[in-house]
Amino acid sequence: MTAVTLLQPLPVAPPQPYPSSKAPNTRVPVTLDCTLHDLYALDNDTPPNIVLAYDHPCKFPPDQLHPSSRARFLYAANFPDINAADEMPILHKRSIAQRYSFVAGRTPVLMIDLSGNGGEDLSCVLTTSRDELRRIYDQLSPEQRPDVQFIRSVHDIQVAPDSRAIFTMPQDHMCGMLDQAVAPETLYEVLSKRWLAVCGLPTPKSKVIDPLPVNSWQGGRDAEVGRMLQAVQQQSLPFVVKASIATSGCGTFVIRRESDRDTAVNELRRLLDDGLKKVDEENERLYPASFVIQELVPGEAYGVTFFVTKKGRAVYLATTRQRFSQEGVWNGGCVSYLLQPMFQAQYKSTIEALAKALHNKGYYGPAGADIMTDANGDFVVVDINPRVTGSYHLGLLRSHYMQRGLYEAAVLSRLEIPCTRNAFEELFAVEIAQGRLIINAWVIDSKKETSHAVVTVGAEDSVKLGRLIRVIETFVKTGEYAESAEL
Repeated sequence: MTAVTLLQPLPVAPPQPYPSSKAPNTRVPVTLDCTLHDLYALDNDTPPNIVLAYDHPCKFPPDQLHPSSRARFLYAANFPDINAADEMPILHKRSIAQRYSFVAGRTPVLMIDLSGNGGEDLSCVLTTSRDELRRIYDQLSPEQRPDVQFIRSVHDIQVAPDSRAIFTMPQDHMCGMLDQAVAPETLYEVLSKRWLAVCGLPTPKSKVIDPLPVNSWQGGRDAEVGRMLQAVQQQSLPFVVKASIATSGCGTFVIRRESDRDTAVNELRRLLDDGLKKVDEENERLYPASFVIQELVPGEAYGVTFFVTKKGRAVYLATTRQRFSQEGVWNGGCVSYLLQPMFQAQYKSTIEALAKALHNKGYYGPAGADIMTDANGDFVVVDINPRVTGSYHLGLLRSHYMQRGLYEAAVLSRLEIPCTRNAFEELFAVEIAQGRLIINAWVIDSKKETSHAVVTVGAEDSVKLGRLIRVIETFVKTGEYAESAEL
């Protein structure tokens, strides 16, 4: 039986006096309790030369804007109605690369941008994207700042011969560039909702709907779509439908009433029609177009982050409450540091089972899981993400915040901020100087009109945390800044 290890925070110091000036001269450096570099070295007699590789696009070449039907790895990014030619998916990927690599530590980081020629303005965009990343890392203590390479082609990669790359998810245009620590098809499988439903872990009652083999479709693609949708049309209310390959709430449908069912069937029909076009005899064994029908468990899902060492041991990091937009898209999470010993004990056996299942498949590395309590009082896993998650860094900031008397923290994602980073930092200069506000990602569109950011904030208690969140969200929505004390 694996043991869950709690990363011990540094002794909690009394709250520090905070500057009152709106333009303080000092910034508190961020020191993480540990980094991915430290975690990958655990239980590893001969630590490998791990390299973290991220898709960091500025512009996509045409062949990546419209994936061919021969693509091996299909994702929610290829769902209908997601316009890959628009700038937003590019900004979102660059933002993910920034916030996920924030916890890399001294592990080498590759920012891979295969934009090709990209037009006359590409040089300016590249310079801007690199400056954005440098400012993110500059917040960290020098010894924890990643060593970054910007990769424009495979010829730019300079790593040790025995290096093994870690990708957030396998992608066709990056596979084959580097030897990987986890086989791409294995990573794709354990990232899927289908794997969770069939792997034997405690989950809500689930039914997997797979397409028939391509060469056995009776009546063509339309008939196969109709056959698969019958399971949704006949399922008793309430229930949940999840596309097997999806992220951030995309492709998940909560169905409580007949109108929800109608909406889900229409969306799934379009999703399946698009997905089955890309399924062939080579990639169908990865089940990219499957979906899962799952029992709806009432209540709240807690996000639990941990690390699976190379020997399969689970290292507990944190349990968070999740935040979702009105559309059901994940946009952040909150952590109560004083409650972590309780959560660690509560989820111990569940995390051990998760780590064992992942390790048995050949996976090791960062992971996050969404856990709920069913009607019998048992813990069930409703989602598993074997990668760095959006709230992963909250568990590594425990000492940073607690030493300053800040026992609650939250990450706020998908913020569209109506100003430059310099203007934002001037408005929130006190919070930054106090160490309570950290910028984990900041990208700006090509017109330099809107910034897309991820920030983490800390406070003494949940009430004060809520006030600070409202200050930031009010500024995002209205462009107006109000002192947190006034709310």
